[in-house]
Amino acid sequence: MNVPTESVGFKKLLGIAFLPFSFCFLYSIAVFTLEEAFGDHFYSISPQTGSVFGIAVAFFLGFRMNSAYDRWWEARKNIGELTYNSRNFSAKVCTYFCNKENLSNESKSQNYIIGKTILDLLRLYLVQFQKQLHNQSDIDPNVFSVDNNLSFLPSVKNKPNHILQTMSQKIEQSFNNECSMEKYDLMVLINKFYEIQGKSERTKNTPFLNIYKAFTRLIVVFYVLLLPFFMGDIDLGGENSYWELFAIPVITLIGTIFLTINKLSNLFGDPFSQAATSFPLTEIIENISAEVNDVINYFDFLARDIKANNK
Repeated sequence: MNVPTESVGFKKLLGIAFLPFSFCFLYSIAVFTLEEAFGDHFYSISPQTGSVFGIAVAFFLGFRMNSAYDRWWEARKNIGELTYNSRNFSAKVCTYFCNKENLSNESKSQNYIIGKTILDLLRLYLVQFQKQLHNQSDIDPNVFSVDNNLSFLPSVKNKPNHILQTMSQKIEQSFNNECSMEKYDLMVLINKFYEIQGKSERTKNTPFLNIYKAFTRLIVVFYVLLLPFFMGDIDLGGENSYWELFAIPVITLIGTIFLTINKLSNLFGDPFSQAATSFPLTEIIENISAEVNDVINYFDFLARDIKANNK
């Protein structure tokens, strides 16, 4: 995963702010051109009105941004739980399936195969979990080579749930009656996967109210459109000094800030949108899958060791 830096964030910010900046710059030029064409001071709005309106919009945007960031952080905590729950589950599968006294099957090599199959299912679960959050309906082509219970996965609505169910069945069938604690321990972690998935789906499927988003956009755009009229005419050095043109960058800066904050709040409010502000879910899932694969390779090593000793 690429380490995020301030320069990377600045580049992403420039990409998001480019359109608001272009709009505010061109709009301020157009208004001042009309002002010069029709005569100075052809409009008059009290600056105090603009100050009060601007403060109200700033407070409203601040609340909007905090609400959006809370949603982003909630989603990030869920994916953090997914990371260490996957590590915990992988480690315990390796520990329990390497002790044949825990298991109903007497064959070590067969137990290693079952443990490896469960971890393969975990990798597939992570991939399908990521695809579901990103609204991707396609299935990983490696699914059908793992377990026969996945043969009708394409017809299942919630594919990650079906994979978890298959993992639960494997665990239930593997342990003997004397090892209920080990089985219970793994099932608790399976239930944790269900919980993480449910909380992530709640964040994704409960967006901000569309009326709330539309109202925020309306008042911000309305304020930006009135900015040149709030600022009025700048006549430093006389009417012919052109000092009034310095109002253009000021209006552009203020308008860009307000429009960009509103846009960022919409992006933060949808953390699974694959936008510039969303966290790199695909890279996180790939890193978790790589760690799970290390444990799978350890099972392969143990199986090869058994074969070598039997020769």
